[in-house]
Amino acid sequence: MITRVYIDNFRCFSNFEFKPGRINLLFGFNGSGKSSFMEVFDRIIALIIDGRDAPELFPGTDLTRWDTRHEQRFELDLEIDGKMFTYRTKLEYRSNWGGMALLDERVTCDDRILFSYEDGDVHLYKNDGSEGTKFSFRGNRSFIAGIEERPETMDLMRFLKHLRSLRSYKFEPTSMGSVTQEEQQTLSKDGSNFVSWYRHISQERAGDVPHLFAELTEALPGFQALALKGAGKQGRTRDLVVQMQAEGQKAYEVDFDAVSDGQRALIVLYSLLVDIGAAPRTVLLDEPENYVGLSELQPWLQCLDKALGDTGQLFLISHHPEVIDFLAPENPILFVRSGGGPVRVKRVDFDREVGLKASEQIARGFFDAQ
Repeated sequence: MITRVYIDNFRCFSNFEFKPGRINLLFGFNGSGKSSFMEVFDRIIALIIDGRDAPELFPGTDLTRWDTRHEQRFELDLEIDGKMFTYRTKLEYRSNWGGMALLDERVTCDDRILFSYEDGDVHLYKNDGSEGTKFSFRGNRSFIAGIEERPETMDLMRFLKHLRSLRSYKFEPTSMGSVTQEEQQTLSKDGSNFVSWYRHISQERAGDVPHLFAELTEALPGFQALALKGAGKQGRTRDLVVQMQAEGQKAYEVDFDAVSDGQRALIVLYSLLVDIGAAPRTVLLDEPENYVGLSELQPWLQCLDKALGDTGQLFLISHHPEVIDFLAPENPILFVRSGGGPVRVKRVDFDREVGLKASEQIARGFFDAQ
């Protein structure tokens, strides 16, 4: 579980620190930094898991506009299997690169160094903290992404495995087609590859599919099943169809991209629970309620809480009254930017004595000046 996040000199974040809980409801006015906060996770994952170039991920235009410094800092603290891990990195703007270069990067476990990059040198360490190999490396990307799993790197691999399991989503149903030519193991951030991802989970987790269909039957009137069918003579190409049947009527099929945006969103949201429930993980959801009706949200939120279990973690951005009221007893975090300045956060304790729901207290401006 992520226990601390530190961001400095990135967009509207300056000397920003946040210590999250297991369930975190993030709310606040538009422009208060909620989506940018989520994006930090996406970029760190792309840097140290996918191995993408730092100047591409961290362009100079993302430096805080009112700050004259050319350095950015990011830090993550995580508790994994009872051990405390810390990842930190410092980047510096290089005009000839058009973006940031790595100056310093470090992973520690219970105060033991597992990896460091400083002064242009990579230092590889063993599980006990003793130093192994040292060599020069260019700071345009993170060397962590290329480290192989070996007995002496098991703690570092445990850290990377946890970050690799993190899921970050902002779904856009209109981008989701119905045709797939291959299986894909990971659902993309916007869900545009849903059909290829569903093709994967329907094979790898076939035992969970009947339960998924049962939940969708309750959530979508007339829903019967999802089916992948051969697309003519196009080899491995498959079409995803939604099998429907209205009461007293003949069953019929509709291509996945022909059902409504709201129906596609619900199918994706419930399918996502199969992945979340498979293993403890951290999940970031940016306004998952988009396209979904009021009466459809709460049942899904209840299923989401069950899928997360005791060890999963959730960051959820929402403006939706149903979501806010459901998650208000957990860890509601207000994002605030006074006068368009740096982001600050505070935990909100909604007043239960005033007789108003949490969403109504927000709508009436109880927290605008806080």
